[in-house]
Amino acid sequence: MATIRRSVEINTPLEKVFDFVSAPGNWTKYVTSLISIDNVSDDPIKAGTTFDWTYRMLGMDFQGNGKVLEYEKNKRFSIRMEGHFPITETYDFDGDASRTTLTVQIDYDLPGKLLGVLADRMVVEKLNVKEADTVLDKVKTLCEEGG
Repeated sequence: MATIRRSVEINTPLEKVFDFVSAPGNWTKYVTSLISIDNVSDDPIKAGTTFDWTYRMLGMDFQGNGKVLEYEKNKRFSIRMEGHFPITETYDFDGDASRTTLTVQIDYDLPGKLLGVLADRMVVEKLNVKEADTVLDKVKTLCEEGG
């Protein structure tokens, strides 16, 4: 299993950043490779909420289902996506009424069969690190600019 961990400082109140990141309708706004989220089981979401997802990597679409593992308001939000390549994304929030530190940890595994289809492991890992950095950059921009 591979793990990516990145953080960003956002000049936006903690509650606003948490609400933005944890809202399923926003996930495709900041996760570039995430094409769609459908069939969300709960509104508002909570631990146990399920959903369907479509993700694009290297021009190929992958689909699966997901579940919210943790939902601790203004502290932690975690989802698990199952399918061709299982992935867990955990977002940790720290801050106050004027700023937020957002840390994302992504744990993923690429089964050998899928890895052969996509590319070599080093390329996929570099793409995933770039994706994590892009996610944080987008969240920062969208929250600071009123996204």
